[in-house]
Amino acid sequence: MVIQNLSAPQPPAQPSVPADTDEAVSIAEMRMESIKAGLLGAGAIGLVAGIAWAITRFTPIPLPLPNRPLAWLINLAVALSSGFFFGVTYRYIVRTDDNLHLGSGAVGAFALVRSLGQIEATWDDSFAFITWLLVTGESFLWFATARYTLDWAIGKRWITPLD
Repeated sequence: MVIQNLSAPQPPAQPSVPADTDEAVSIAEMRMESIKAGLLGAGAIGLVAGIAWAITRFTPIPLPLPNRPLAWLINLAVALSSGFFFGVTYRYIVRTDDNLHLGSGAVGAFALVRSLGQIEATWDDSFAFITWLLVTGESFLWFATARYTLDWAIGKRWITPLD
C-alpha cells in the first residue's frame, strides 16, 4: 500500500537575501560612483568635442570632423561614450594613489588608441603629417580635460576614488 501526502503544496523557496546587506549597499554605492565618474567624463569630453567642432567649422583647421548632421551626431555619440568609459576607467586606475604616472598613462593610452584608430581609418597616400598631429592633439585634449575634471571632482569629494 502506498501512502500519499495529502498536505497542501509548499510554496517555492524565497530567494536568499545576502547575509551582509552592507556589502550589497557598498557595491551599489560603488556603482553609483562609477556612473557619476562616467557621466562627468562624458560631459567634459562632449563639451571639448563641441568646442573643437565649432572652431573647425569657422576656421580653416584641417581636422577631419563631420559636416553633415547625422555624421556629427555619430561623432558626438562616440565622444560621449569615450568620455563615459574613460571616466569609469579613470576612477579605477587612480584609486587613492598619489602616483601622477597613473593618470597620465590613462590619458596617453586612451588618446593614442583613439587617434591611431582614426588615422588608420582615414589613411591614404596623401595623408598629411599635420592632420596626424591635429587628430592626436585633439584626442589628448579630450582625455586630459576629462582627467582634470575628474581630479577636480575627486578633490571636491563629488566622486570618491576606489579604495
